[in-house]
Amino acid sequence: MIDIRAEARTFGRVLSLDAMRGAAALVVVVYHALGVAPLTAAGGWEYWLPKVTAYLVHFGYAGVYLFFVISGFCIHLHWGRARAVGVEDPPVRFLPFWKRRVRRLYPPYLAALVLYLCHSAYVSPVEVTGFYLWDVALHLVMLHNLDPRTVYTINGAFWTLAMEEQLYLAYFLLLFLRRRYGWARTLAVCAAARVAWLVLGRAVAHLAGVEIPVSEAAATSWFTWALGALSVEAALGVVKLPRWCYRMRAAIAALLLAMGLALALPHAEWNMWLHDAGWLVMHPAWGVGFFVLVNAAVRKEQGWRRALARTPVAVKLLAPVGLISYSLYLTHLIVLMKWYWFGFTRLHILTVTLLVMTPLSVAFAWLFFRAFERPFMAPPGSALARRAKAVAREVESARDAASA
Repeated sequence: MIDIRAEARTFGRVLSLDAMRGAAALVVVVYHALGVAPLTAAGGWEYWLPKVTAYLVHFGYAGVYLFFVISGFCIHLHWGRARAVGVEDPPVRFLPFWKRRVRRLYPPYLAALVLYLCHSAYVSPVEVTGFYLWDVALHLVMLHNLDPRTVYTINGAFWTLAMEEQLYLAYFLLLFLRRRYGWARTLAVCAAARVAWLVLGRAVAHLAGVEIPVSEAAATSWFTWALGALSVEAALGVVKLPRWCYRMRAAIAALLLAMGLALALPHAEWNMWLHDAGWLVMHPAWGVGFFVLVNAAVRKEQGWRRALARTPVAVKLLAPVGLISYSLYLTHLIVLMKWYWFGFTRLHILTVTLLVMTPLSVAFAWLFFRAFERPFMAPPGSALARRAKAVAREVESARDAASA
């Protein structure tokens, strides 16, 4: 019989989630690489091959929603572990929580922001206008996703980081709802927030002529993020999920629904209500599909860890990329914008992206990680780091004994 409390105490870093995070980061890099690489007007294979490869990675942006599910899982892990070992109402203090978040995430983000600002100044003269100062200020406080003029400036990938910080703030409301009403009603509230934000955006645009970012707002992805928090409670035995939440068929069905809606929505723009109805379902469908995949991956890892089996090769290869995925997400566009350095002005093909630009992006991210992210992770002498090392040593010792 499995001792849930003992397992919860040793439930630390999940390699499968690191691997999934690494895979999602690489897919996003490839997706952006094909968008950054210049198109060619040539005929023959140089005309149709870019179109084919671009179609193959058309859904690469969905890696963002996998990130959100994993983020919710990781943020809620501390509370879930405490609940699993018997603490009835584990406290989460606001100031210590944000102190850890800011220390861990903001220094690398600030370094990347400075890097992109310097790059922009090098490429073209900077005119310090009121809007420029406003743009930089919103990026500094990570609120640039709330102004349609600043969502995709400086670095087109930064909007998701602002959204994630706002989801961290909403975590305290999520905890309140989860404690008081349980998960069913909490998820209903999260889904309602998506609808409410869409209605608000449409109303403000119609009545005041002011555009409010909708897809880039935290409220519209709160449901997806909350699924990650539910997943960690299920992994620790705090709640029990239906069987379909672990079935690959359910994941495939949800992801196929999301893909179908993504292809159909551009053709439904003639009808605002039809388009909005499809959009309301599309992102949560991505979230549900990835939620099921995360549940299945964590359960499978728990199985091979208990059996002291070898770590799967795919996990071994992708987990290190997952470790630096934040740095990779922060910096990959600075590398991709330098295609012309290598003479790839007419090659917009998947092969070059995979063999040259993606490895370069990973290598640069690793250097950035060593310089600007790793120093702000848990220091080697901290209690958290010591506990993680002790658990790792116990697992390795058990595996060695089993092998002998």
